[in-house]
Amino acid sequence: MKSNLFLAVILSLSGLFLLDCMGIAIKYLRADYPAAQLSVFRNLFGMIPCFIALYFSKDWHANGRQLVIKRWRFGLARGLIMSFAQLCLYTSYLYLPYALVATMEYTGPMMITLLAIPLLGEKFGWYKSLAVLTGFVGIIFIMQPWSESFNFYMLLPVMAAFGYSLARVTALNFSNDTPVPLINLYANIGTVICAILLVITFNMWENFKSLYDLLILFIMGFAGGSGVLLLIYGSRKAELSKIMPFDYIEIFFALILGWVFFKEWPVDQLFPGALFIVAGGIIIYLRQTNFIKTRERKA
Repeated sequence: MKSNLFLAVILSLSGLFLLDCMGIAIKYLRADYPAAQLSVFRNLFGMIPCFIALYFSKDWHANGRQLVIKRWRFGLARGLIMSFAQLCLYTSYLYLPYALVATMEYTGPMMITLLAIPLLGEKFGWYKSLAVLTGFVGIIFIMQPWSESFNFYMLLPVMAAFGYSLARVTALNFSNDTPVPLINLYANIGTVICAILLVITFNMWENFKSLYDLLILFIMGFAGGSGVLLLIYGSRKAELSKIMPFDYIEIFFALILGWVFFKEWPVDQLFPGALFIVAGGIIIYLRQTNFIKTRERKA
């Protein structure tokens, strides 16, 4: 159990780091291209990691390399959730600084921990309650809703976080024998369909200005697709509510990337809130470690 939790955390943090790289690319492109157009290419190029993972999947080859999953309609329908989340997130990059958007997204782990109760039947003990409450206090400090800088656009990353959280939890409704890359592939297809419909309906398209932009688009999609795969792999290695608090650590990835690419260093806004967020993760880890040691002594 201990090794599974450790592996799940590593996979999740790696996935979140790649999603940060995707976010950097989106913020760079968002001023010139509509959100729906970026969503189309994010998911088209995001299919590449799915096919690569399938190619190296022993289970997929052993089961006859089937491309049709049992709940394929549900798999495609998850694209609606992903499309909503992506549009909210990509739009927020146009109006808000990267560091602020990335920080606001960290309402996601709390949402997942709470969504896992009704959707997955996970238990919500006192230590998880304390961890979520501690993390929530940290988020409030970082958001600073009492300040003049707080505005309507700050709700977009929160809405995006809810969408991504819902998509991440519903990914666990597939049977364990369903290959993870196929789950993500169907979500990508569903999202592409939704994004194309938006592009056509609202004429959300701009001609590409350079080959460099196309390269950034490819990096955006490949990093995003790989990141989501790692998140799903991680969520299958341990209980979701035990993984999520560790995701808060990734806020420091966003801080560093925001400083490197956009010269942002919002330390005054991140602290002391970041300390509360990290404390929430530590509470979960200490409780889980103590549980493991107790079980080992009894054995």
